[in-house]
Amino acid sequence: MLLVVRTDKQRFTIRASASRLDKGLLAIPQKFKDWFPGEKGQIQVVFDDEEKAKVVTFHPYDATVKYNRIFGLRHWFSKRNVHEGDLITITLEDPDRRLYRIALERFVQERQEQNARQKLRAAGTDSEAEQELSTLSRLSRKRPREVAQEELLRIAQESARQPRPRVFPGAAERHEGVPSGLRVLLRELHDGKCQLCSFTFEKRNGEPYFEIHHLDPKIGYQPSNLLVVCPNCHAQSEHATVTDFKWAGNWLVGVTVNGKRVGVRQPFAHDSLKGALLGLSILVAVTQIGRLWVR
Repeated sequence: MLLVVRTDKQRFTIRASASRLDKGLLAIPQKFKDWFPGEKGQIQVVFDDEEKAKVVTFHPYDATVKYNRIFGLRHWFSKRNVHEGDLITITLEDPDRRLYRIALERFVQERQEQNARQKLRAAGTDSEAEQELSTLSRLSRKRPREVAQEELLRIAQESARQPRPRVFPGAAERHEGVPSGLRVLLRELHDGKCQLCSFTFEKRNGEPYFEIHHLDPKIGYQPSNLLVVCPNCHAQSEHATVTDFKWAGNWLVGVTVNGKRVGVRQPFAHDSLKGALLGLSILVAVTQIGRLWVR
């Protein structure tokens, strides 16, 4: 059954049912019959965020089936992998032209999230990155910190360790800073607090002060190569004797600075540890099964 879940000025949303999906059609409740032609014929439909309209068949309200019906949607159902329970929005774009838009909300949201994600990564300023992080948080209905952790992990998985870009101001050579998108994600995840000592201070604009340390100065912006640090720990990381690096997967979790052991607060280490423990558990189970089989 198709259930109306929301209405507004020129748009309503219905929930897809298995029976209609199998028949390649949408059934429009009687309350919206005035939005559609009163006779059998063809209407124009634009799907999702596309621009070009396609012609499909329309049957008006029938007392027998008690629905208006839009046919010829089987290809779109298959293309978008529409399944039972999905929300589908129908918008009356132009009644004179019999033009409608049919959009799968899940797909539209995914496209919006993808667009916000791309803008976040390409942000030229922290304020632009903050805006896109807020958009992602709203779309996904997750807290900004949770979104920041997911995005940093996604970037880490998608990006390779590449040489760090250089800029040449005058005769001096230096490395580029960290892109705004990554800075905002790291700040959100760690509250701007140093991953080594947890220190920060509030700047005049109310934001926490922090710096970002590249574990390998020659490697770029791969998240596992970056640490949020305070100025003191940053200076120690650059100039002190730093040895005995301890890793959980690709993530640094501990170092020795001038002979003193220092832990690194690393949220992603838990995921790496879980993966390692799972792998060990599987190995132990397989070994035990093998022994039983030999017996």
